[in-house]
Amino acid sequence: MKKSVFSLTLSLMMVLPLLAGVKVNPRKVSRGVERICQRYQKSAPASQQVAGYGKSRFLALLTFTQPSPSSAVLVDEYGCTVVDSIGRIYVVSIPMVEVGRLSNDPRVERIEAEPAPRPAMDVTPGQVNASPVYVGTQLPQAYTGAGVVAGVFDTGFDFTHPSFYDEDGELRVKYYYDFYWPNDDGTLGRALENTDEIASYAHSQHTAENTHATHVMGIMAGSPVDGKYQGMAPEADIYAADFNSYREEFANPDEQTSATAVLGFKYIFDKAEREGKPCVINFSSCESITLSRQRILEGEALQALSGPGRIIVAAVGNDGERSCYMEKGDANRAGAAIINGIGGGGLIDLDIVTPVNQQVRFDFLSIRLIDPHIEKTLIFNTDSIDSLEGDTCHLSVDVSAGQVQLNIYRSDYQDERGRVYHVEGRMPDITYLMLYGALCLLTGNGPAWIYSDLFYSPLVNLQGSDVYSHTSLGYSVCWPASLEGIVGVGATGYKWSFTNIDGNLNSDMDIFKPESKGRVAKFSSRGPTFDGRVKPDVVAPGMSINAAYNSFSKNYDAERKEITDKVSFNGKDYYFFAQSGTSMAAPVVSGAVALWLQADPTLTAERVIDIIAHTATHPDPSMEYPNNIYGYGQIDVYGGLLYLLDVEHVIPLLSRHQPEQARFLLSQRRLSVEWCADAADLQSAVSLAVYTTDGQQVASYSIDSRHPEVDLSALPRGVYAVQLSTGHEATTGSTLIRLDD
Repeated sequence: MKKSVFSLTLSLMMVLPLLAGVKVNPRKVSRGVERICQRYQKSAPASQQVAGYGKSRFLALLTFTQPSPSSAVLVDEYGCTVVDSIGRIYVVSIPMVEVGRLSNDPRVERIEAEPAPRPAMDVTPGQVNASPVYVGTQLPQAYTGAGVVAGVFDTGFDFTHPSFYDEDGELRVKYYYDFYWPNDDGTLGRALENTDEIASYAHSQHTAENTHATHVMGIMAGSPVDGKYQGMAPEADIYAADFNSYREEFANPDEQTSATAVLGFKYIFDKAEREGKPCVINFSSCESITLSRQRILEGEALQALSGPGRIIVAAVGNDGERSCYMEKGDANRAGAAIINGIGGGGLIDLDIVTPVNQQVRFDFLSIRLIDPHIEKTLIFNTDSIDSLEGDTCHLSVDVSAGQVQLNIYRSDYQDERGRVYHVEGRMPDITYLMLYGALCLLTGNGPAWIYSDLFYSPLVNLQGSDVYSHTSLGYSVCWPASLEGIVGVGATGYKWSFTNIDGNLNSDMDIFKPESKGRVAKFSSRGPTFDGRVKPDVVAPGMSINAAYNSFSKNYDAERKEITDKVSFNGKDYYFFAQSGTSMAAPVVSGAVALWLQADPTLTAERVIDIIAHTATHPDPSMEYPNNIYGYGQIDVYGGLLYLLDVEHVIPLLSRHQPEQARFLLSQRRLSVEWCADAADLQSAVSLAVYTTDGQQVASYSIDSRHPEVDLSALPRGVYAVQLSTGHEATTGSTLIRLDD
């Protein structure tokens, strides 16, 4: 690289939003609130930025220093509207022009609004055949999710798809909340609680180009279609909440933020509670966080919403091969390159932790695609930031494509390793055309650590450089899967190429294939969390998952290569397609949790993780578990049920697994066994024993392997464990069945 480094005189100044003549108090608002206000300042005419003017608002979480019944009155003083509350946390709609005054009111403790999470689907589709863990034919027939709410908080729903209708043709989606439904009073958001209304609504109105929610909902709770594509919990009631995290403009009257996500969880849980049913919500969306920009109130709210019979399962993200972490150690200098992230080009957002003074140098590259070189440089010392006593250091320099801006301040975040400095800025928008945007170098006599925003400014090592080569993987689990008490799910892979409906081979996923079948997918995000906890909690198949496709998608032509099958329903063609990502792994787990909730409606997230810890399989036997790649391992749906019901202890002779090459079929109290095509030759007679779940053997049969069927009509209604023994490991195993009247 050519070097053209320019010296620069640095200027220090405050750069806080000024709304209605009042500066926003940075000690009381999250960085997301500051960014919203800064965008508003740039977009709205100055004549509208006065108190009492304009309709631009945003949703936020707000707490008071001393909560009291008069808190709502205080909110009203500033023209805010209380939308809902969770304990001490208020969800409020705040006028943009009042943020400055509200944040400086001594009665206000914190205002928080971060970017709304986005679907975790940044990975190309996988292949046709889904893993047996997902396909409903291998699930225990005693538990189908009946009496449980399968909540899906996502975007891109198709409520007309046959995957969401039962065998009587009734829609299984019983509740739907659309955050973008326009009301007569100018507000947004409406709940539909009648299946006829939901069916007539048909699909997500504002995200017709998106099919994410349809696919996720099919994996979690889809009905079988033509005997195929059964989801994990095919008899659960489906509740859906719909939001669009991609809108950047200020909606009238509310910009959607992470406060919207909090409301979505609350609305689904509240409806399930009114119906007296346990609920698990799948959230296959995520957002990056940094060390200092934590979502404090959002985490508190979600943990308050969770509890017995109220469980949240979330995808950890698809950034397993992207780095946001650099450790300097005691070397005199160390650095990394900052590249453009999926959140957009030209952004810098990172934290520096150090116990000693560090010189921090940013070299900005030219926009030349051939032979790029350093155009300009910005340098500051961390000790100089300390001298500002909380103020923000603003640095800027002109480059050929425009202006580079950096804002640096000492963070309030407490870290036992040293002081924390937050750096955020923007390079010219043209940098999105380039892989590299800047180089960051730390020089100092002591250790330092960098944590960057994974979505906006990931880090990479420069090949062949000893200095810019200190990044490593980890810390990539996104919010809210990173929270304690939220079940975070990573992805494993089994197959990664497929033949689509046109007979063409799609091998796009080959670049993400694991080291071997059943191991972690390369894209699956990994821990630890910033506070050192192990994440993910569990993994599940997330490559090559085939499920429902949104028939209203505007992108059908582009997505045709991902379509795998077609069926006709109500006079219309519907499709199934294959996708990969932790978005697909999460509903495998949330669907499994729905089955477990049917067995025990009082389950908590902590209990779910305990079940996983005791029953998960270990894809990589060379590793210690839990770890920051697999968590406790891959979910074992059946093993988890046996552990939950304590059947494995009361029935010592019961296999802890279902047979690999045989499956059980129950029809009108006649239980039969179907052998797989490649099952080994069996002796003429095999044995089958039936137990109650408290360990009592109630029936024993010796049956002809050529006609393996027994009549259980003499047994009373209830759940039973069935043991099949054939003398061959692949066809020996157990299952759980439910006998009804």
